[in-house]
Amino acid sequence: MNFATVIGHDAVKQRLMNAARDKRVSHTLLFLGPEGSGNLPMALAFAQYMICENPGEKDSCGTCPACIKMAKMVHPDVTYSYPVASKEKITKPRSVDFVAQWRQAVLANPYLSYNDWMEALDLDNKQGLISVDESTDIISRLNLKAVEAPYRIIIIWLPEKLHTSAANKLLKILEEPPLDALFFLVAENYEQIMPTILSRTQLVKVGRVSDEDMFRILHEKHNLDKIAARRMVHRADGNYNEAMVLIENQEVDNDLNNRFLVWMRHCLKLNAKEISEMAGEFSSESRESQKNFLKHSLEIARECLLINYADRSLIRLEGQDLDSIQRFAPFVNLNNAEEFIHELNDAAFHIERNANSKMVFTDLSFRLYRLLQVK
Repeated sequence: MNFATVIGHDAVKQRLMNAARDKRVSHTLLFLGPEGSGNLPMALAFAQYMICENPGEKDSCGTCPACIKMAKMVHPDVTYSYPVASKEKITKPRSVDFVAQWRQAVLANPYLSYNDWMEALDLDNKQGLISVDESTDIISRLNLKAVEAPYRIIIIWLPEKLHTSAANKLLKILEEPPLDALFFLVAENYEQIMPTILSRTQLVKVGRVSDEDMFRILHEKHNLDKIAARRMVHRADGNYNEAMVLIENQEVDNDLNNRFLVWMRHCLKLNAKEISEMAGEFSSESRESQKNFLKHSLEIARECLLINYADRSLIRLEGQDLDSIQRFAPFVNLNNAEEFIHELNDAAFHIERNANSKMVFTDLSFRLYRLLQVK
C-alpha cells in the first residue's frame, strides 16, 4: 500500500519520505501507535516507498513492478513476522506457516487488531507469540541477498509479543544488521517491549487518527451522513479499526449493552443461580469474545461516569442505549468507579492468561455485587 491509503498523519509521512531521500533512514525503526492508528499501514507504505523504482515527492509511484508486488504483499525482499501459535500438525509455528492467512487478513484490513488476527487464525483460544524459532528464521532470511530491491526489509508486527528468548536472540542482529537490511517494528504497547529491544530502535510515533481525518474517511469512503459520521468519530476515539467494527456491528453493540445490563441486574440481586448460568455462557464462548465483552463493560463504566459527572457532549451513547445505561449509571460513582474498573481489568488479565473463565466471571460477579452497593 502507498501513503495515500494511510488515513491522515501527513507530517509523519513527510518526515519518512524526507529521510528516505536524504538517505538518513535508521536500520531499525519502531512504528509506535495505538490499535487502529495506522502504524502497520504506515510501515507498509514506507517499505513500498523505500523499494519503489520511481518514488515521487509525495508517494511511491504505484505502477512499477516493485509497487505492484508490494500491493499484493508478495515482494521477495519484504518479509513479515507476527504472532502465531501451534495448530494441528504445526508444532513449532513460524510466520511463514501462516503467510497466506496473513496476506489475506492485512489486505482485507491493514488496520486489523491482534484479536482480529487471532480470530483469522482460528487457534482455539491459544495466545499468539513470536517464538525463538521465528527469530532463527529472521536471522536466516538475512543470510540471503536482496533479489530485486536495494534493501531487504523485515516488518515485525507486535514486537511486544516476542518471547524473551526470541527477543534476546535478535538483539545482536537488530544492533548490527547487514548494510542493506532494514527492520520495521510495528508496536502498540511501548511498556511491553523489552528495554533492550527499544534501545536499538528509532521511534516513529503514529498517534490516533484525528477527528477531522476520521470524519472525512467515514463521510467520503463509507458514505455516512454528516450526523452519523460525527457520532461514529466520537465513539471510535481515533481507532479506525474500531470505527469499521462499529459500522458493521451496530446491532451486536446493542446486544452487548443489553447483556451487560442483564448481568448487572443479576449482580445487584446477588442471584447466584443466574450468575452461575451467565458465567457458564461466557465460558462457552471464545477467549476473544470474553475479552471483548469485558472491554465493552469498561466502556460502559466510562459512559456511566460521563453521564454522572461530565459534559454531556462527551457521552458517546444516544437514543435507547443512552436511556437504558442512564438508569444504571448511578451505580458507578466516584466512590466505587476506580475499584469497579480495576476488577474488570483484572478479570481481562486472567482471561488473557487462560484462567478458568467460568470461575473468573463467577468471582467477578460477586466482587461487583459488593461494589454496586457503594453509594
